[in-house]
Amino acid sequence: MSYRDYLEEQRKLARAKKEAKEAKEERLRHPRPPRLDPPPAADTPLHLILLAIFLTVTTVVGWWALSLPALKSEQDRPPTVVVQGIPAETAAIGAWLEREVQASNLSWQIVSVRNRAELAAYLNAGGRADLFIIDRDLAEELYEAGMLAPLLRKAETPSFASSFAPLWDERPFTKTLGWAVAAAGDVDYARHLFTVVQQFGEPFSLDN
Repeated sequence: MSYRDYLEEQRKLARAKKEAKEAKEERLRHPRPPRLDPPPAADTPLHLILLAIFLTVTTVVGWWALSLPALKSEQDRPPTVVVQGIPAETAAIGAWLEREVQASNLSWQIVSVRNRAELAAYLNAGGRADLFIIDRDLAEELYEAGMLAPLLRKAETPSFASSFAPLWDERPFTKTLGWAVAAAGDVDYARHLFTVVQQFGEPFSLDN
């Protein structure tokens, strides 16, 4: 490199330094405003529509739930005896049982069903059942399904014989109705009523 070229490079370097210094001073005199993040994208109309629908449905469901009467739990209802049979049978048994319940100063509700279909509909609808007076054949089905508890606490080995007690003496060609305790009900209270009626009540008779 010649001396002339060297001097030219030095002038270029000095000029570049001067320009850099001037640019720095200019930035100090006139700083740029701070950079802001871009605003979030606006919701599309579809999002707004879906949000409005969600809020409307939530409000309606909330008011509907608040307007419903409080449902009574099964334990809030009175204990219940379900009597199965033809109307004449259930009426006679219900009247007899009502007298025994009142005589013992107990609180029981008596419900009548004509057949197993009505009993199933009653139970499926959430009806309470603590004690049954039902046909032996139906009692055997309920026992096999695990729906019956022994009538007495002292029954050590569960069996159908300990879970069903005929309401009257068995007779040829006559169906047998009898007591059975619902395993899903208030077992202790059901056993209490059964024991009270058996020991202190007037026996029910088909001839009444």
